[in-house]
Amino acid sequence: LVCLGSLSKPLQGDYIGAKSNNKILSIISKHEEKEVLFADTIVKINRKCKLQERILLLTERSLYNIDPVTCKAKRRIGLLDISCVKMSGLQDNFFVICVPTEYDYLFVSSKKIEICLQLRRQYQYVHSGQVLPIEFKNTLEYKVESGVYRDVKFTSEDGGVSTQVFDKKR
Repeated sequence: LVCLGSLSKPLQGDYIGAKSNNKILSIISKHEEKEVLFADTIVKINRKCKLQERILLLTERSLYNIDPVTCKAKRRIGLLDISCVKMSGLQDNFFVICVPTEYDYLFVSSKKIEICLQLRRQYQYVHSGQVLPIEFKNTLEYKVESGVYRDVKFTSEDGGVSTQVFDKKR
């Protein structure tokens, strides 16, 4: 991974105490998983472009989207089902997890670099050495649902980053 300049503090992994949260441990144990590699509260942008607070949880074989209020898993993605991660080359907090057999996730997190590093490391382990592709582009295409795609365009403006979302027809 090239853009390690964003790592100015040590990687913590579990920012919400998931390793000692019985509800979360119960969720992952249903899939015979034990190890919490990363856990934090982040923002998911849903298919209606609404912001939703979620817990993003990375285990030894899966990525979970968990509702922080009910502590119920909304979605479990096997690491074998992820094809790539996309992010811009600018200083923003957006990233896309691509799941070609279903639909993609657009997330926002100030810890996107740590998430990608942890995900890449574990992906390589479960894929017998294959490296998770990480694409850096200032326009990210992602699949919202079957046949529906969006572009997220990032531009540098006045010392910040402007973000625009466009629907695409295919």
